[in-house]
Amino acid sequence: VLSSFLSFKHTMRTSVLAYTFIFAILCSQGSEATQISLVAFFTACYNTPGCGWDQLFKAQMAHDGAIGYAVIVPDTDIGGPGKAVDPNFVSLLSRAKTSHVPILGLVNTAAGVRNISDVKIDIDNFYKWYPSISGIYIDEVDSNCEITADYYGDLWNYIRARQDNATVVLEIGILARECSMNASTIIVIFESYYYDEMAYSPPAWTENYPPERFWHLIFGTPLRLLDRTFKKAVENRAGHLLITDQDIVDMNEILPTYLDELVSLVEA
Repeated sequence: VLSSFLSFKHTMRTSVLAYTFIFAILCSQGSEATQISLVAFFTACYNTPGCGWDQLFKAQMAHDGAIGYAVIVPDTDIGGPGKAVDPNFVSLLSRAKTSHVPILGLVNTAAGVRNISDVKIDIDNFYKWYPSISGIYIDEVDSNCEITADYYGDLWNYIRARQDNATVVLEIGILARECSMNASTIIVIFESYYYDEMAYSPPAWTENYPPERFWHLIFGTPLRLLDRTFKKAVENRAGHLLITDQDIVDMNEILPTYLDELVSLVEA
């Protein structure tokens, strides 16, 4: 199911919408920090009706510290920085810095099959063209521990050599193994519908790490189940969350219709 979803998600990246971001809304849940991570495909808009970036920065300015990460993807075909610097993203990162929203750049690894030299070129270009980024979001990650040690361990060292405090996210899903923690600061450990979250129990090894190192992507969640889904995901030790009412087709393209309610829930 997960591999089908990932395949479909990357097919959707060929849509006419040219830019992607993944952003995280920070909140406090008792003594531990929790992030609600929202995924959307948007154009690099500014001061236009319905502009997702405008809503994102407005939320951060109105609720200091509410927004965590925004992951940008200039090349939505394969994932990455594209073939040249994009002035729209330069402007966007400037606005993000003013709004205190940390930015990550997404690179695609095709489950460890993509030539690692090409991945490193994408990483280099992100840091060259958009030097204010806070790290790298590595998409389509293989859960095999040998691949993790060699391929993703190499990328971890490469990124940390460029930026010693870089945030490195591995998007793996429910097949994630503990070995992936050695090559990341955060892993995406869950990707599915809200009813799967309700039935999900994290593997025992996650107890060895703080919730802030785990990210859940939860879609198709109706407003009436938002609070319940949020509480269940936190119970499942998700330090980062995507909760959206959009289905798998639109979850990367449209903000949750209940964004205000989500922010209120975060602050409660």
